[in-house]
Amino acid sequence: MSQTMHEPVQRGASAIQALDNLAGGVFSMAPDGTILFVNDALQRTVGLRFEEAVGRNFYDLFPYARGTEIERHLTLAMESGEVQELEEFSPRVGRWLRRRIFPGPDSVTVLVDEGGLGRVEDEPNRLRHALERARNAERRYRDVLDSMADGWKETTPDGALIVVNEALATMLGYDDANQLMASVSSANELYVDPEDRARGLQSESDGRPRMIEAQMRRRDGTPVWVRSTLTPRRSPTGEVTSYRGFVEDITEQRDAEHRRREAEDRIETRERTLLAEAVHDAPLQLIVAAMLRLDGLEPQLPPAFSEPLEHVIELLRQTVERLRDLVVVLSPPVLGHGLADGLRALAQGVFAGSGTEVEVAGPARLPLRPDAENGAFRIAREALVNARRHARAEHVVVRLAHEGDAVVLTVADDGVGGAHPSSEPGHLGMTSMYSRAEGMGGTLTVDSPPDGGTTVTLSVPLDPPSDPPAPR
Repeated sequence: MSQTMHEPVQRGASAIQALDNLAGGVFSMAPDGTILFVNDALQRTVGLRFEEAVGRNFYDLFPYARGTEIERHLTLAMESGEVQELEEFSPRVGRWLRRRIFPGPDSVTVLVDEGGLGRVEDEPNRLRHALERARNAERRYRDVLDSMADGWKETTPDGALIVVNEALATMLGYDDANQLMASVSSANELYVDPEDRARGLQSESDGRPRMIEAQMRRRDGTPVWVRSTLTPRRSPTGEVTSYRGFVEDITEQRDAEHRRREAEDRIETRERTLLAEAVHDAPLQLIVAAMLRLDGLEPQLPPAFSEPLEHVIELLRQTVERLRDLVVVLSPPVLGHGLADGLRALAQGVFAGSGTEVEVAGPARLPLRPDAENGAFRIAREALVNARRHARAEHVVVRLAHEGDAVVLTVADDGVGGAHPSSEPGHLGMTSMYSRAEGMGGTLTVDSPPDGGTTVTLSVPLDPPSDPPAPR
């Protein structure tokens, strides 16, 4: 072949046609890894078109080849000028391949065919038997993986796919595992948000498996919720060589959980409405009537009764204020003019008559789903009620902000601090806040040092685009 080092081979020459007629795969590459030619048989084997492969770097197409025997033999052939031969399992095609590497003056040519036991006459029996045992173990490994009901994958630390099973391919809408391996070069491409995998890896420690829940993308672009485990495999020197683990489709579970939360929210809203109406229509009216009656009786009583009577009337007045606050807190959210306006009205109602200064700031409209708006309102309500009841705060600041791909709600007070979740009766508010935030797909943090002040921060993902991602 007379091509220069970086000039891809063009189709049509008789020599190229002869190479295409070979049953085995053939490719050539420059010393810098640029692929110059692939024949038809190799394209069928690895699932790449000529136009996709030629001109690209070998290690960009096959990142898992880095640091393996094939890289070592390619380098050795180029440096020594001697023919190299190896037999190795290929993760991309899922079987053993034999590669013979022929160095040239400005490129190397690699012949690829099925690995076969005993095809090399001088191969020692011990090595042949070891290869046979390895292949049998590999076949059993594949059989076990493909018999699993849940998905399974193994990847390099940077995300290159090493092994996937048939269940994962089916879950993601591919015909089989080979098609998934040929279509996706990195596990990062499988996630709707690639940072989900990164966060899962960052949480891994001490060699223990970590579990993440995230959205993966099917072949047609539609999302699927999965629960995925990430278990590190380490080399004898302690370096992580790969991550492996199960992938479970939890879309139906998530949908059922969402419907359950919606039903609970409807029940809660109805109960709060009924209770607010009951408080407003009966106890409030009766107490106000009693106060008016006492005001009318005061002139008829001896002077000695004036001070005790005033004290009773003041207590009733405080009770009326507390009940009115309760009505405000119990009333369902009114968010027709946006979350910020709803929170402003809520804060004014919660702290009416308390002397606490309240500031609410944020844009009038935010791109949140209605259920996320309602959830954020309820979490803010719980935080404000806690600040009123327990914190004895002088100042409370409520802020809404659009930060990146999320809306962030912050409720901060300068009260006594020391707040923490509790399962004791009457102290379930903060626990329910965490549960509600998780149900919305958001995160909640509470910073409440014992020396004073509490900051509740809720981060809620923005609404996804209305159009689904384009099919791969």
